Amino acid sequence: MEVQVNYLGKSVLVLSCVGLISCSAVPVVTQQTPPTGATSQAIPSATTKSLVCVVHPGDQAHGQERFPGSGAEIGQRVEKAVQQAGWQAVAILGEAAQSAAECTRRGGTHVLETRVAHCEDNLTGWSGNPDRIELQLRLSPASQPAQVRQVSYEARSNLVASAFVEWGNAKPVSLLKGDFDLLVKRLLSDAR
Repeated sequence: MEVQVNYLGKSVLVLSCVGLISCSAVPVVTQQTPPTGATSQAIPSATTKSLVCVVHPGDQAHGQERFPGSGAEIGQRVEKAVQQAGWQAVAILGEAAQSAAECTRRGGTHVLETRVAHCEDNLTGWSGNPDRIELQLRLSPASQPAQVRQVSYEARSNLVASAFVEWGNAKPVSLLKGDFDLLVKRLLSDAR
């Protein structure tokens, strides 16, 4: 009886661990650029109470495959990175062209637009095809939208790690961690 309980307890523990890691990708950063564009002097300094309006991208697609909800997931992940960098963040949905006015209306000081160039979601652990994401973040003061400071980030899932830990289907947004958070912090630090 005791042997069955130990076996059952260990099985539950192993399945719990697998559940925690099975939908997470291990990113391999293939490119990231330092902030370019407007000089940090052109971006007005912010205070700790500054509000960054994060413009969410639309839902993504790759070929004929559509990824419903992916725009919101990516936008929320960018918001999280902004908050980890010590800023307040609020989401803005809709057209990027009207984002500065909407940001000012909400009391925001800076607009952070997310432009996704490529988003590919594969069953990496099973197929051997990596997930990929390529995006550009564009920061500008809400009062001066032409003063843009930007960074680029590209990553794919690690095939070896995915073969062992990605038994579910991790989404490309799960590639936005670690180096991505540091890149967002670096972009925002220019506005401090």
